[in-house]
Amino acid sequence: MTNANFFVPGPTWVRPEILQEMTRPMIAHRSAQFGDLFLRVVANLKPLFGTTGDTFVASCSGTALLEAALTNCVPRRVLVTTSGAFAERWMAIAESLGLEVDQLNAGWGSAVDPEKLADHLASRRTQYDAVTLTHNETSTGVTNDVAALARVVREQSPNSLILVDAVSSLGGIPVHFDDWGFDVCLASVQKGIALPPGITVFAVSPRALARAAKRPYRGTYLDFLSYKKHADDGNVPTTPSIPHFYALAKQLDDIINVETLDARYRRHEAMRETTIRRTAAYAELASDADHASATVSALLPNRPPDELRAAMKTRGFTLGGGYGKWKATTFRIGHMGDIQLADLNTMLDALEEVATS
Repeated sequence: MTNANFFVPGPTWVRPEILQEMTRPMIAHRSAQFGDLFLRVVANLKPLFGTTGDTFVASCSGTALLEAALTNCVPRRVLVTTSGAFAERWMAIAESLGLEVDQLNAGWGSAVDPEKLADHLASRRTQYDAVTLTHNETSTGVTNDVAALARVVREQSPNSLILVDAVSSLGGIPVHFDDWGFDVCLASVQKGIALPPGITVFAVSPRALARAAKRPYRGTYLDFLSYKKHADDGNVPTTPSIPHFYALAKQLDDIINVETLDARYRRHEAMRETTIRRTAAYAELASDADHASATVSALLPNRPPDELRAAMKTRGFTLGGGYGKWKATTFRIGHMGDIQLADLNTMLDALEEVATS
């Protein structure tokens, strides 16, 4: 047990030893010392993403990488699959870039149906440059079957790149970049990886790099070819957040070599099942139980959610509020990152007292 009391679905609770890593002495980002640190990080990102290919780190938010995926990979037309607020962010960004945007909307609380995606793609005469997928919808607590969705895209629209938001899944739910045929996959570190916010990790396929090479106006700061060029030389294009690199190196080593990925995924699954079971008397899942997330639960309680959260705050626990159109009716429990099952049960004990009193 870690005495964690912060159950927001991002940013998550961060272990003290990870925070301590961020206080290490500063080094020059063009030094051999940083080069060694960089190589440690990108090597350990590969098993996390499930890839033998290129992995990168950018000092920015996940939203910046959503935009970068589009500017690097989409010259004209994109299909955005949506099932909540953060999938819809892909659409808003694409529209802001002047792209031709189509939407396949599963509706809030539901997962995107692979058969409906297949039907949609089959009904279009021209192929999309890319299709966006959201692995885990943080606003609703739904995990999309991105393996099945990606397979549909490869079969029905083989020239479309597959761009994946794994912001609230990576580090808590398995990702298999190579096996599932992704082209870009990105994740902020303040959720399943359990670092303070400030950097984003991402993987890029050779197909995506080839597409980027044909894009004359793909920007400067998040140019994928620049990241590739500098990574091949063991570094990054621009000044990075060096404290985050220290923290990420330590965290990745602990995830892969101490806890292990399999154990981490099992812990997250256990936290999902525990949350659903222990809140059933006073709240129901707001979304499809068959696609319930292992990292965040959106709950519809039998009393005003803000009252529950305020009462929990007086007991020292912070829970997440509802998001977007579900803000007034739901609350969210972030059970991700380094939170342990014992921490979750301690919080749920208090929540049960509050909700049933």
